[in-house]
Amino acid sequence: MNKFFLTFFVSLSIFSSAQNIIFSHKPGFYDNPFYLKVSSTNSKILYSFENNINKRSNVFKDSLLIDKTTTISFGILKGDTLEKIESKTFLINFKTNFKVVSISIDNNFLFDYNKGIYVKGPRAWLDTVAKHYRNTNWERKWEREHFIEVFNEDGERIISNGAGLRIFGGMTKYYPEKSLRVIFRNLYDSTVTYADLFGAGSKKYKQFILRHSGNDYRNTRFKDAFLTSLAQESDLDIQKSSPCHLFINSEYWGVYNIREKINKYYIDNNYSCGTNGIDILQGYKTVDEGSSEDYQDLLNFLKKNSLSVQNNYQHIKQKMDVRNFINFWIHQIFYANHDARGNIRFWKSDSLDNKFRWIVYDTDLGFGPNRVNKDLLKDFTSNRMTDWYNPNWATFLLRNLLKSNEFKKDFILQSSYIFSTTLSTKNINKKIDEFVSRYDSEMQYHFNERRRFQAYQGSYKKWLSSVNDLRYFAEKRDENSYKHLEKKFNLSDSYILKINVLNDNGKVLINNNTLKSNELVGKFYKNYDIPIKIIPSFGYYHTGFSDSIINNLENDTLEINIDFKKLAPSKSKIIINEVDYVNESIELYNQEDTTVYMNGWTLIDKNNNSLSIDDVYINKGNYFVFNYFDTIKKIDDVNYHPLNFKISSVNEKIFLYDNERKIVDSVVYKIDSIKSSYARNIPINTFEGETWGWNNSDTSTIGYDNKKYQILKKKLEERLKKESKRRKIFLFSSVGSLLVVLGFFLTKKKII
Repeated sequence: MNKFFLTFFVSLSIFSSAQNIIFSHKPGFYDNPFYLKVSSTNSKILYSFENNINKRSNVFKDSLLIDKTTTISFGILKGDTLEKIESKTFLINFKTNFKVVSISIDNNFLFDYNKGIYVKGPRAWLDTVAKHYRNTNWERKWEREHFIEVFNEDGERIISNGAGLRIFGGMTKYYPEKSLRVIFRNLYDSTVTYADLFGAGSKKYKQFILRHSGNDYRNTRFKDAFLTSLAQESDLDIQKSSPCHLFINSEYWGVYNIREKINKYYIDNNYSCGTNGIDILQGYKTVDEGSSEDYQDLLNFLKKNSLSVQNNYQHIKQKMDVRNFINFWIHQIFYANHDARGNIRFWKSDSLDNKFRWIVYDTDLGFGPNRVNKDLLKDFTSNRMTDWYNPNWATFLLRNLLKSNEFKKDFILQSSYIFSTTLSTKNINKKIDEFVSRYDSEMQYHFNERRRFQAYQGSYKKWLSSVNDLRYFAEKRDENSYKHLEKKFNLSDSYILKINVLNDNGKVLINNNTLKSNELVGKFYKNYDIPIKIIPSFGYYHTGFSDSIINNLENDTLEINIDFKKLAPSKSKIIINEVDYVNESIELYNQEDTTVYMNGWTLIDKNNNSLSIDDVYINKGNYFVFNYFDTIKKIDDVNYHPLNFKISSVNEKIFLYDNERKIVDSVVYKIDSIKSSYARNIPINTFEGETWGWNNSDTSTIGYDNKKYQILKKKLEERLKKESKRRKIFLFSSVGSLLVVLGFFLTKKKII
């Protein structure tokens, strides 16, 4: 009986009232085969193993054995009216740490000679250039309706939508295996899809890519994702990547990579700047979004004005993110990515600083073992086209910016820094290890189980060899890159810089780059001083290096040890009295007997948002309130000051430091129920030696209720004094009475 009710309620959880249809099992992962039961009270259920439900489709009768990974499309027939429901994928005994993408589509939409997007089609004979089938079906930008499901690593179905499907890519479209583009539109009742595709929370997606790794599709299957993840460490924009297994109409197609599609929604998802006022360009100045007008103005300025003049360079810095541009080209040159010329994407937004920034993408032609010695720095800074990949328009910006001494210095320093950190052999091998660890078992499944494209898929042995090619390139490219840098800029007299950060209680900036590990070992040049900034965490100071410039003109090695040490706590008795996360306010209370001036003090939260306090004082026994919104009930004798950050209502850390960076007080809380505030509360049982307690309260009010607590405290203290006096009187009286009784008793016994 219990099993019956359990099955009944499970069925109800999968019930769709709109469609009046009940499924015995929900889509997802199953360890064992099972019988799928589907029923409807007033309609006929139709099904298909492709997304081509019609009135002639099979009628579902009671149950269907699911003993292998299967995708089924369903519809209901009410009288003469057919309504498509959705597709459902059931994965049987399929183990993976990747996401799974399942596509249900009419097979004719892929492979039919006349309308299939995956085939040459009837117009390919018009092409005259070998292998460049400009008139093929896949070049006609056809879009085909399908149903897509995406399961996360835990087996949860995070996307189930109708969508459009197109072939994606450039020259890789001519390969037997192709990348795909998924598009959500009103046409498919799926304008926006929300999903946690990349471990960054739920984002809205209009499109995403199912990429087979481009030119790398027969090798590592992850090279572009790997190289762009390296670029991300240098704070460059990349297409996020999440590996997946792809099934189409129940057939296993292999390991793919879910990638962001570069469009205005990509910019908004990564910068929260909205989708209006965005320019996205590629190549020379082809417009993907917005306009090329501002970029053309930038080019025209460079044509007419020399950047050897400092003011002209300052103008350029207002129009483009120069550091971003430098980091972009350092990575492309190091990768030996000779395809970078055609695959340049850059953008700006009116809602941000209106500066152009560059996106690193499609890098899978980089890290070629046969190009480990290639001097792309020379090619990409040449004033003539030395090869097909560097026409004048592609090198124009970099060549002209190098006429600025400031830009040139930054380019050299950034190259040395990035070669020493992100692109060091050690860091690259660490990143390769991460990818191999994640992909190894999944690629074994890929080669063992995939049947389609088998003749073109390579092998697991070749996969391991391709991974070793990456390691070989990393080992050899390091030395070659320094040689190319020295040759281009006539550099000599180098030295080795070693920086050791002994703990994590602060940060170190080298040439305005935050050092992301506790050590740096790199090659730098004596003629180029390195800006260094050492920033202890609040409550700490540092020893070991005190200058703002690293300048070494004598030794071949410079070693710097930086130690962050804790400052003694402040002697101030100012306390954080209440954190009102509804009204975004912080209240301080002065326990001292004198007025306290807080000039130079700082408030900091868990996200390192900070408020520098100037010209603020608190009278003895009084309060001071910092408020983000002007919504709190103000009290006349309480001072108020604007707060420049918001406060978490779930968990928070608030720190108060004095003008010597010594910690004065701190509040750390984590609460389950959101009330009004987190406040210090007066203990009601005793006061002597008692610390202040804390209360997650709905009654506390900034600058107000705590005054009542002070009154309460005073009344309680007075009451305790009275009770103590009464106890003493009672005690004396009791002792006196006892002595009288004892005296009487002893007299009666004639003892005294």
